[in-house]
Amino acid sequence: MKWSKLFLVAVALMAVAPFTSCGDDDNHASIPTRPSGENEADSIAIAQISWQEREIRDGVVSKTAQVQKLFDYPQTISMLEIDLNKANVSFVVSYEVSLSKTTSDRAIAANALAAINGTFFNTSTGVSRHFLKCNGTVVATTETNEFSTRATGAFCATGDRVEIKTWSSSDEASLGGDYQQVVVSGPLMMDNGHDVAMWANSFTTDTHPRTCVATTDDNRVFFIVFDGRLDGAKGVNLYDLRTFARQMGATDALNLDGGGSSTLYIQSYGVINHPCDNGKYDHEGERAVPSVLMVKTN
Repeated sequence: MKWSKLFLVAVALMAVAPFTSCGDDDNHASIPTRPSGENEADSIAIAQISWQEREIRDGVVSKTAQVQKLFDYPQTISMLEIDLNKANVSFVVSYEVSLSKTTSDRAIAANALAAINGTFFNTSTGVSRHFLKCNGTVVATTETNEFSTRATGAFCATGDRVEIKTWSSSDEASLGGDYQQVVVSGPLMMDNGHDVAMWANSFTTDTHPRTCVATTDDNRVFFIVFDGRLDGAKGVNLYDLRTFARQMGATDALNLDGGGSSTLYIQSYGVINHPCDNGKYDHEGERAVPSVLMVKTN
C-alpha cells in the first residue's frame, strides 16, 4: 500500500474512533485495561473490608476503607449508605451552568446532609451533556450521541421515593414521568439485578476514579466513590465498579461522572474522599462541577 493510502486510512480511523471522557477529558493517562469480571480473590477482599464507619443520622452511615489489593491494585473507597426505612431524608438535584463551584460548595450552600458529583458536562462551557430535572423543572437535555454511549440510565426521585432505571430518547420525551428529580448518566451497570451491556469503549474498561449511585431491593441507596490516580488509590473500571456494587447488595447501579470530578461530601465532615483534580480549589484537588446529587434532611 502506498504511503498516501496509509495516511488516508489513519485519518479515517481517527474520525470514527469513539471519544472518551472522565468528567470530561482529563489529561491523565489511564492505567492499562485489566481483565474484567468477578473472581474469587476480589469477592473475598470485598467481604473482608474493614470499614471505618460514622453514623451521620439515623439510617445514614458513611464508610471509608483502604484496601491493599482489590481489582489488582490498592484502593481507597468512600461510601454513604442511606437506609430509607429509617432515614427521614429526600434527594435533590442541583444544577447551575458554572465552572466556579465544587460539589462541596453547592452542598454547603443548600445545607445538604451529603452530596456527590452529578453527571457529565462540557468542560469549556459547564453545560450538562445529559438530562437533568430539578424540583420538577427540566434544566438540561441529553446530547443526541450520548444516548448510545453513556446516557443509558437515570436516577429518579421524589422525596425519598427513588428508582434507578433505563433511559432512552423516548424516556426523555416523557421528561422523566412524575419524578421531581432526575439525573441521567451512565452507562447503566445493573438493572433489577441483571448486568447491563455497556459501551464497548476504553471509557468503560480503563481504570479511573469513579462515582456511582446504587439501590437495593430492601430500600437502601449507596453513594460510592473509588479514588484514583493517587498513591494507594488506583481506581477501577466499570465492570469492577459493578462487581463492588453488587457485593454491597445493590440490584441497580448507575455510573456518574468520574475522574477528577469524583467527590463525596458529608455535612460536618467535609469531603471524605480524595479528589484528584488539579488542586485549583482549596478542597484537596476538588473539581468545579455544574451538577450534584444531594441528600437533605426532611
